[in-house]
Amino acid sequence: MAAAQTALQKGFTLIELVMVIIILSALGIMTSSYIGTGVDIYTDITQRDRSLNSVRFVMERLRREVSNALPNSAVVTSGGQCLTFTPIIATSLYGSDFPILPISKASGAIATIPAGDYSFESGDKAVVYLLSSDEITNTGKVKTLVAGTTNSRLMFVDADGFALASPAKRIYIIRNNISYYFSANQIFRGSQCDNGVLMAANITGSFAVEAATLQRNGLVQVTFNLDFDGQEVPVEQTIHINNVP
Repeated sequence: MAAAQTALQKGFTLIELVMVIIILSALGIMTSSYIGTGVDIYTDITQRDRSLNSVRFVMERLRREVSNALPNSAVVTSGGQCLTFTPIIATSLYGSDFPILPISKASGAIATIPAGDYSFESGDKAVVYLLSSDEITNTGKVKTLVAGTTNSRLMFVDADGFALASPAKRIYIIRNNISYYFSANQIFRGSQCDNGVLMAANITGSFAVEAATLQRNGLVQVTFNLDFDGQEVPVEQTIHINNVP
């Protein structure tokens, strides 16, 4: 009977319970710390991946638009914070009777632009042999198109001829300028460095333009600066403008 009572009285001592509690607490602290570190790493990687995806999106959009820009139209202003260029709506070739001085008339035939590739809109302009961004405002090389313009014949607002002929007889049709610009750690796409749509946040950078040479076309250089935990990481892109005057 005494042996049975002794067996029933066996259990954990207070010291044993305290030790178990201490061990379980230590394991809990280590586990929570491990999980917290994993969550922090995952959050940091997610934020970096989001920033990189935003940059990739902007870089691809910028590459597509700038590479098809009007030759010599890209210009950088605002201390390198804004890039403005003129996209090409359509391109074609003109013939020997086209109004290039000394020929002057209010219309001219061009090689037919494929149906669907161009449809006249008010404000469209034709450009022949642009050598500088300043010449976009020079009516001698840029002529405003008017109603009656088709994909095979251009109608001009005046009868004056274009100032210079293109060596390859190229003619470009343009509309509005496009600007990409940095502001308040964000990059926007708009017009004349204003009225933009947000493209990416938490990003700074700058633009630079290298003029065309006899060996290559013009280049646009873009530097994006990403902030990763206080460390600035630059991402650079060089865009080749495909078209020539």
